[in-house]
Amino acid sequence: MASGANRRIETACIFRNPHIPAALLLARELTSALQAQGVAVWECDRLDDPASAARLAGTDLLLTLGGDGSLLHAARAAARHGALLVGINLGRVGFLTEAEPEDWPAVLPRLVCGDYWVEERMMLQMEARRGAEPLANGLALNDVVVGHGTPGSVLRLQVHVDGDLLAGYVADALIVATPTGSTAYALAAGGPIMPPQQRNILLVPVAPHLSLDRAVVLAEGVRVQVVVQGHSPAALALDGQVVAELTAGDQVDVQASAEVARFARVRPRDYFYRTLLARLVPKEREAILSTASVPASQGENRSE
Repeated sequence: MASGANRRIETACIFRNPHIPAALLLARELTSALQAQGVAVWECDRLDDPASAARLAGTDLLLTLGGDGSLLHAARAAARHGALLVGINLGRVGFLTEAEPEDWPAVLPRLVCGDYWVEERMMLQMEARRGAEPLANGLALNDVVVGHGTPGSVLRLQVHVDGDLLAGYVADALIVATPTGSTAYALAAGGPIMPPQQRNILLVPVAPHLSLDRAVVLAEGVRVQVVVQGHSPAALALDGQVVAELTAGDQVDVQASAEVARFARVRPRDYFYRTLLARLVPKEREAILSTASVPASQGENRSE
């Protein structure tokens, strides 16, 4: 994480999730507000085309209107250009986003004038190949997943870390996650929650059978090789998007990327734990707060 004075935002892109009708109206409001503050603004609903990629190279801020999926897509597009990321939540969870739709009038002026701090989050670099033939490559902010390609079947995978055999898995899938991804699919599969500033790689098997059934936290800087075995087809996904079909003998190499996702934050630096409690355990949070608000004299009797 970086701190200190930050430069003013001069150029901004508003990325609208095309499947959320409210995004278009909100984009118009944000464009007007940013232009009124002297910011050059452009809007788009795609970031994977050459024209958008070229414009991102000269953009200070990439503002997403959608959920966490929109922000994951934006992070992969922005990483090589160094654009700052800010998400306004129009989705369900919004774990990565910075503000709710009603909060932007308070957040936007702070961003424009440089009153923010920068949170850098590790990303994964993935390369898949079939022998000497490249199959796919790309960045992931959450995770790289090798999953079964046929419903009802299981995968046989062999995992090496820096060239040494770690384990063989018989499972529905294997998740290779970042600390950011530890609160996504990896969490649903029983993995641990990791603070976002860490740079460890997390391995989490999904429904393992007679094989290693615990999550493994690997040191920073390691290279993970996942080799597909057996006869069941597999699917390779980056942040939930399938990028290749795999067969026996195919290899997927994953390591920490030199690129990072750079989020502009206006919330307190301990926001992660507050968001964790609010998003993942809302009922428990309400119980904790209600208990904390009850005066000691009204609580249960205790002997001194």
